[in-house]
Amino acid sequence: MNGADKMLKTAGFMAAATFLAKACGLLRETLITAYFGMGSTADAYFAASQLPTTMFDMVIGGVISASFIPVFNGIYEKENKQRAMSFANKFIGMILLATVLLSIVGMVFSKQLITGFIATGFDDETACLATRLSTIMFPMVIFTGLAFSFVGILQSFGEFNIPAIMSLVSNVAVILYFPLFADRFGIYGLAAAILFSWSLQVFIQIPSLKKTGYRFRPRLDFMDKYIRQALMLALPMLISTWVQPLYSLVNTRLASSVDSAVSVLNCSNRLYLVMTGVFSFVVTNLILPRLSRSNAAERADESKELIVGALKAITIVILPIMVCFILLSRDVIGFIYEHGKFTREQTLMTAPALACYSVGMIGLAYNEILSKAFFSMKNSKTPMVNALCSMAVDIILAWALFKAVGTPGLALATAGGSTVNAALNFISYRRKNGGVFAGKDISELVKTVISAAVMAAVVLVLSRLLSFIAAGGMTGYMIHGAICAVAGLAAYFAAAYLLGVDSLKAAVGGVFGGR
Repeated sequence: MNGADKMLKTAGFMAAATFLAKACGLLRETLITAYFGMGSTADAYFAASQLPTTMFDMVIGGVISASFIPVFNGIYEKENKQRAMSFANKFIGMILLATVLLSIVGMVFSKQLITGFIATGFDDETACLATRLSTIMFPMVIFTGLAFSFVGILQSFGEFNIPAIMSLVSNVAVILYFPLFADRFGIYGLAAAILFSWSLQVFIQIPSLKKTGYRFRPRLDFMDKYIRQALMLALPMLISTWVQPLYSLVNTRLASSVDSAVSVLNCSNRLYLVMTGVFSFVVTNLILPRLSRSNAAERADESKELIVGALKAITIVILPIMVCFILLSRDVIGFIYEHGKFTREQTLMTAPALACYSVGMIGLAYNEILSKAFFSMKNSKTPMVNALCSMAVDIILAWALFKAVGTPGLALATAGGSTVNAALNFISYRRKNGGVFAGKDISELVKTVISAAVMAAVVLVLSRLLSFIAAGGMTGYMIHGAICAVAGLAAYFAAAYLLGVDSLKAAVGGVFGGR
C-alpha cells in the first residue's frame, strides 16, 4: 500500500471513529437531558463539567497539542528518536505537575469559581449542586493532560487510530452508566462516571505507546533547551486556543440568569461542535505532524499544498452540513434530544440557538486548520493576536445580541467571533506566505458556494411545503429532515458536478473506485 492510499485509509478510519465518538457524545447528552430535563439540575451539571474543562483549556490545554507536536517532530527530524523521547518525558513531567496543582486549586475553590467565574446568575441551591459536582470531576484534568500528551506521541509516529477511538470508549462508558447506575446514584454518580471515562482515555493508549518504544519516565528539567523552546511557544499558543472556551464562558455567565438557558446553549453548541469537529479533527490531526516536519525541513511548497488541500476539502464537506443545520435545526434538535423530560417546547427553544451557532461552521473549521498551520511553523504570536481580537468581538456581540434577541444572540455572537478569527488568520497566513489560493482554487471554491446556495433553495422550499410533517414528534422530525436533507444534498452534488468542482468529483470517484 503506497503512502497516499495509506493516508486515505487512515483518514477513513479516523472519520468513522470520530463520527461514532461524536454520535455517542450526543447520545450521552441526550440521556442527560432525558433523565434530568433542562432545569436547575441539568444547568448545574453543565456548568460544573464546564469548569474543569475550561480551566484546563485556558491554563494548559492548547499548549500540549500545539507546542508538543512541532517541537517533538523537530527534534526527531534534526536529531534522533531517543532525544525526542527524552523530551517527551520531560514535557509530560511538566504537564503532570501543572495538572495536579490545577486540580487541587479547582477542588479547594470550586464554590468561588462557580459563583464568581462560570455562572454568576445561579441561585444558591443550583450553585451548591454545581460546586459539589465540580469537586468530583476536577481530577479529570490530570487524565486529560496525560491523554493529550500521549496522543501527541502516537500521532507523531503515524498512529492515528487509537487516538481516534479513545473518545468513543470514554463516551460509551458514560452511556452505560445510565441503564446500570443512574437510578441508584443520580447526578453525583454521573460526575464520577465522567471522571472514570477520562481515565480510560489514558489507559487505552498504553499498548500502542509501548510499540513506539516510549517508556513512561516523567521528570522535570526546566533547563532543557527544548522544554524552554516549548515554554517560549506556550503562552501565545495558549492565548490563541482560548477562543472557544472563552466564548462558552461568556455565554454561560450571561445565560445563567435565565432558567434553562445554560442547557439550551450546551445542547445546541454540542451539536455544532460535533459536526464541525468530526471533519476538522480528521484533517488537522492528519496534517499537523506532516506540516511540522515540512516546515522543520523548510519545504514551504509542500506545507502550502497541505494547507490549500485541507481548506478546499473542509469547504466541500462543511457547507452542506451548515445549510442543513441552519434550515433544519428544529428537526435536528427534536430528533436527537426530544426524549424523556426534554419537551417539544424545549426543542423550539433550542433550535434557534443551533441555527445561529451554525452560521460560524466554516469559520470554526477554517480557524482549526489555519491556527495549526501557524503552530507547525512555531509561530504562536500571530494566532494569539488574532484570537484576542476575535474574543473582543465576541464579548461585544454577546452583550449586544443577548439584550436584543436573548439566548440565540449568544450563539450568533460565537459564530461571529469564529468567523472574524478565521478571517484574520487567513489574512495573516497570506501575508506571511504569499497567495494561498491559485485562480483555479478560487474558481472551485466559488462553484462550491453556488452549489451550496442551490441546496439551500431546495431545502428551504421543501421544508415549507412539508412543514406539517414535522408536527408528528420524533418520527415527523426524522421524515421531514431526511426528505429535505437528501433532496438538498442531491441538488448540491448535481450542481457541483455540472459546475465542475473537480475536488468533489475526484473524492466521489475515489470512494466508488475503492481508493
